[in-house]
Amino acid sequence: MRPSVLPGYTPVVKTAISVPDGIYTRAERVAKKHGMNRSQFYAAAADRYADELESADLTESINVVVDASNAHASTSFAVAVGRRVLGGADEGW
Repeated sequence: MRPSVLPGYTPVVKTAISVPDGIYTRAERVAKKHGMNRSQFYAAAADRYADELESADLTESINVVVDASNAHASTSFAVAVGRRVLGGADEGW
């Protein structure tokens, strides 16, 4: 493993992408307004979009589990019993 020139520095991968002219123009304008260069802007945008997609994937996975557990007949019974028990519980627990 090669030692890093700058501690904590992450190597950069260069890539080429194609975007419609309107998106390119808008990205350039917004990046400039916020003091970012093109690479910083596209890296931040890609990171944010990846977070959004991964969050949607997690939400979908949770929904699948919730739907599967709610499909079982005993679930509604367990929820009703839980509500009855908690309804009589001391609020200070």
